[in-house]
Amino acid sequence: MESKEKIKIVFTIACFAAISIFFTTQYRKHRRHKRQSQNSCYLKTEPKPQNAFKRVLADNSYAPFKHLKLSGSYDNNENSSFEHPYKAEIDALVNSPPVEFDFVGDGNVDLKLSDSYVWIETESHLQKLVDVLSKERVFGVDTEQHSFRSFLGFTALIQISTNRQDYLVDTIALHDVMGIFRPVFANPAICKVFHGADNDVLWLQRDFHIYIVNLFDTAKACEVLAKPQKSLAYLLEEYCGVTTNKQLQREDWRQRPLPVEMVEYARTDAHYLLYIAHCLASELMQQANGRMWHFQKDRSMLFVTFAEKLLHQDSKYLSLSENSTCPDDKFHFVLEASRRSNAICLQLFSKETEASPGESAASSIMSRNLNDQGSLSASFHDTQGLFETGDRRWEIVGGPINSEIVFPEQLSRFCFAANR
Repeated sequence: MESKEKIKIVFTIACFAAISIFFTTQYRKHRRHKRQSQNSCYLKTEPKPQNAFKRVLADNSYAPFKHLKLSGSYDNNENSSFEHPYKAEIDALVNSPPVEFDFVGDGNVDLKLSDSYVWIETESHLQKLVDVLSKERVFGVDTEQHSFRSFLGFTALIQISTNRQDYLVDTIALHDVMGIFRPVFANPAICKVFHGADNDVLWLQRDFHIYIVNLFDTAKACEVLAKPQKSLAYLLEEYCGVTTNKQLQREDWRQRPLPVEMVEYARTDAHYLLYIAHCLASELMQQANGRMWHFQKDRSMLFVTFAEKLLHQDSKYLSLSENSTCPDDKFHFVLEASRRSNAICLQLFSKETEASPGESAASSIMSRNLNDQGSLSASFHDTQGLFETGDRRWEIVGGPINSEIVFPEQLSRFCFAANR
């Protein structure tokens, strides 16, 4: 009898302990899940939208990224998928940049941001937008990225502004049909205005095989003008009297619908670009004219000062001093800003699957040299040569050497493309 009582007591204690352990475990799981959901940067109720993408050009594999191969191309070289499909068109713009721009039409610009904008989220609406943009000579562009806890990230929104309307393109909903945009962005007759386009150019290639041809980058114009700052926030406040909250750039741009403040922020980044480009282009022209005037004035003074000493010499010396002219390229600031802008378009997106040590560093040096350094008198295609890093052979396709960068002894020039 006593043994039965002991068994009952032990069984009761064991059941109580098991129940206690079960509820304690469930409570701890609940607290852990609640803590993780509070700290998560992802949307609480929606699945990852990128999981619905049917056409992913850049995945997380180690396979190299393949660039667009234009239809009708007769190049059967296996390396053609790693070359820029519009290199010839961009080279033409780099060598002979446009020097006249009409960013704002008649010059009458209403800087007030209206409540009217067009949200593009269907293929038919996207095609209508392409039809509209194909009739424009210039439009402003900006992009918003989602990259939190993402290996490659993806473009979540594209903002486009003309002189008449603002457009917000939902690139999540239209991800698989964004190729409709390619002809407009690759049209050399239409100028695309960006600010700090170095990353935008690569992101558009990565996600949609969209390549920019004919670009005016307001950040490059700031470099040529030696502005104290070249951020878009600075330009918005300086020329438009507009302040923006740049912290919104790090918000979750996958949200749909977007909050009002994020819509306003996105529109602001593109809406004022054309006016800012107009202001900067005007300053570039003034700088060019000022430099030419000072050159002509100094040359005239030099001619008068030494005229008497040269009179007894051959008259050809006088004619040389009097008739020599300064090349337009040397003082044409608009041309230089345009050249630097279009050089950005030559960049090619590549996944960071480094095949040999030093390749990524060499690419970084090349890109910084090509995009951030520019010579007012030198062409981008005046140098040819080769150098090697590890087992990779690099080809120089042009550009002045940046004397501020110290290269190893075996690297005497910067590179642009690798011979694979």
